[in-house]
Amino acid sequence: MDSIILASASPRRQQLLNQIGIKFKIRPQDVDETFQGLSPVDEAVRLAVKKAESRLAEAPEDLAGWVLAADTFVVCVGELLGKPADRNAAGEMLRMLSGRTHSVITGLALNVPGKGIISTSAETEVRFRSLSDDEIKWYLDQNEWEGVAASYRIQEKG
Repeated sequence: MDSIILASASPRRQQLLNQIGIKFKIRPQDVDETFQGLSPVDEAVRLAVKKAESRLAEAPEDLAGWVLAADTFVVCVGELLGKPADRNAAGEMLRMLSGRTHSVITGLALNVPGKGIISTSAETEVRFRSLSDDEIKWYLDQNEWEGVAASYRIQEKG
């Protein structure tokens, strides 16, 4: 495999591909991420597939290549958490996660040359310790909440 198209601007996904030595080109796709009322796993997979399909519609020549797309959600107390709209929404999400176990669900879609798009998902349980208001404010000040599911990046300061 010479290179793949990463249909995402996620620095974390780029880092993961770099770590395993895969060459890639970044071609983020802007798709409507409105929830459709499906199960969290189905929502994550649906959006990952939608991103891969969007890339292939935009650049049909990529049908002959590898295109990787993903989308991640967090589910806490039955609520599906995507990316926060603003700092206040991020703070609300962090307060909801504080002291609780939640599920992190990632949907993956991969265009396989000659076979089309295959998809799957992965789910991980994460437990947050209880966070004080000062800790939440500090974390919000780091701006890591921007553009990520449930307002935190576990691989960073989160």
